[in-house]
This record gives sequence, C-alpha cells and structure tokens, in this order.
Amino acid sequence: MALPVYPIELPRPLRDPYQIGLGEGRFNSKNDAGPGNIRGRFSSVVDVVNFSTLLDATQKGRFDWFYSQETKRGALPFLLPNHSEDGLYWLDENEVPLLFEDDTPILSTETWLVQFSSLPTITPRAVLWTVSFTLMVMP
Repeated sequence: MALPVYPIELPRPLRDPYQIGLGEGRFNSKNDAGPGNIRGRFSSVVDVVNFSTLLDATQKGRFDWFYSQETKRGALPFLLPNHSEDGLYWLDENEVPLLFEDDTPILSTETWLVQFSSLPTITPRAVLWTVSFTLMVMP
C-alpha cells in the first residue's frame, strides 16, 4: 500500500499561523546546587507543525476527500512537502542561484512523513474556507 500524498492542487499554508515546534528529546536532571544537567533522552523526537490554509469550495471538497478517504479520517500517515524549505533555490554568497551544468537552477526539495495530531477545523470566511490542523512530523 502506497502512502497518501498531500494534494498538490491545494495551496501552500498561510504564513501567519504556520509554525514548526521542535520536539523535546532532552532530559533535565536537577542538582542540589547549580544548574541542572541536560543530556539526550530520546534519539527520535516528533516535531509539531501548525498548518492553516484558505480553500475555495472545490479545494475544500478535495481536502475533505483526502482527509476522510485517503488518510482514513487522520489515522494514516501521509507525505507532505516541507513548505518552509521545499522549492527554494540554492544561492551562492552573492545570492545568485547555483546552476547545474545545463544552466538549470538547483532547487531544494524536502518531503515530510506526517500524521494529523489534531483534527482539522473548518471555518467559513466569506466565499473561502479556513482549514486548520496540527501535524506531527515523524522522525
């Protein structure tokens, strides 16, 4: 069974509520005096991403299908581009795009394996819909 992929036809997340929370993999032990000792506790931690997007009626229908059928109402993990790094040009120290030998620019691509952490909330806004949810980025 192939993993579902977040629909490419849906828009990127909104900048304002988009936030990546890095997972806590440390252990802080208290001492009698002085600062505590911090050491690694887990080698694999889950990062959390707050995701919100504006959809028209057709896009909302596509999201509803993706959520209910493709991810089985959020039970299955899926693939999602890292919208903070995917599709960016690699730049040199003068901020000029780096090129391959055939003069095409080098793009950064990164895909996350994610799962819904919170259930999506869908809010009407005039003719558009705001869809918001939290994702867990798997290690």
